[in-house]
Amino acid sequence: MTIKKIKHIISKGEGISIEFKKAGKQLLENLFETVCAFLNRKGGEILLGVDDNKNIIGIDDNKTEIF
Repeated sequence: MTIKKIKHIISKGEGISIEFKKAGKQLLENLFETVCAFLNRKGGEILLGVDDNKNIIGIDDNKTEIF
């Protein structure tokens, strides 16, 4: 996903298929509920490291794993 696409998603804000999760140092418990909800609909976009006010707060590099 490109930075341009991410900025576009953030500018639209949260909705039925877009969800922001802070997740600074750990995954939030309700993340999996959101994934299940999207799977039961038509999918969606979950952005980790973005708060409800569209602020990019990032995630802790020490808590991420690169595949």
